Amino acid sequence: MGFGVLTLKSGIIGARGVGKSTVFHALTGLAPIAGQGDAKNRARPGNIKVADPRLDFLEATYGSAKKVPVELTVLDFAPNPKEQKEGAALDPSLLPLIRDLDALMIVIPEFAGHEVPLVAAIESVEGELIFADFDQTERRLERLKKEKGNIDFERGGLEKCLKWLEEGKPLRTLELTAQELAAFSSFGFLSRKPVIAVINCDADRATAEMAAADRAALTARGLDAFRLAATFESELWELDAAGQSELLHDAGLTQPARDRLITALYEYLGLITFYTAGEPEAHAWSLRRGASALEAAGRIHSDIARGFIRAEVVSYADFFELRSDAKVKEAGKLRLEGRDYVMEDGDIIHIRFKV
Repeated sequence: MGFGVLTLKSGIIGARGVGKSTVFHALTGLAPIAGQGDAKNRARPGNIKVADPRLDFLEATYGSAKKVPVELTVLDFAPNPKEQKEGAALDPSLLPLIRDLDALMIVIPEFAGHEVPLVAAIESVEGELIFADFDQTERRLERLKKEKGNIDFERGGLEKCLKWLEEGKPLRTLELTAQELAAFSSFGFLSRKPVIAVINCDADRATAEMAAADRAALTARGLDAFRLAATFESELWELDAAGQSELLHDAGLTQPARDRLITALYEYLGLITFYTAGEPEAHAWSLRRGASALEAAGRIHSDIARGFIRAEVVSYADFFELRSDAKVKEAGKLRLEGRDYVMEDGDIIHIRFKV
């Protein structure tokens, strides 16, 4: 089992003129990349720190010297008009740059004068991802014809993928075995990546419900959607906290888009948050839902996982009610768990380990 950092890195893609750079600024507060970037320097990363009241409470209660929230890295890409012609769904030169991302955000315009049919726009961009995967799979199958050894398993799995792609279906909707997923993990299949459709709309439509037919079509493709008034959200960065709160309230929103996006991504990617806390540091960690205490230990440090003895765990709800380690122990709410314990969202954990 491999441990290491679970990143949350997402790239913004889509057709020209849909507001990708405005979405990037709305989420990160950073200016987009000016002009055209070369092949090595086209991506600009921006980090979004996750607003987390639970982490704030732990920091205050323990008097922690440092607070470390979960972060999402969002990538904006400099335009390349030579590669992405007007009306093209996607810049093909971006494909190698997005293979190592955890998720993709496809921007769909729904602001005045730029409305496009949601499902058609998604299918257009996804078609480019599917075609790239088809080409990669076909080339690999050709190479396998020249190789010797036990390659029947890989050939069979790739042929299954190729048939699915030929039908215009993204690989995220193809059921693969755990063995096949492991075998193809290094391929970086683009149409297997989680995708959120970011609907870039006007402020008065930021809370609008999606049409049932559109929702059903996205669900069938394994996608989720998120509404964002990018121009409006960009204006929030010019205001102080009070001004932001007032403007959001007037728009019928309770949080800025960057916080709502994190929630949407967590739900879509099947993630939870657990915590380590004490006087030196209050730290929030992301973890896949259903992961074990041993995997949580690996998120903190690989040495802690290797020397795992047991985990001392208390739920956030119990700690919030009792408000101290001593009272948690006195009430019998501190649990000793083994390496196979399934972590729950909000767990506060202390790992006992040997070096």
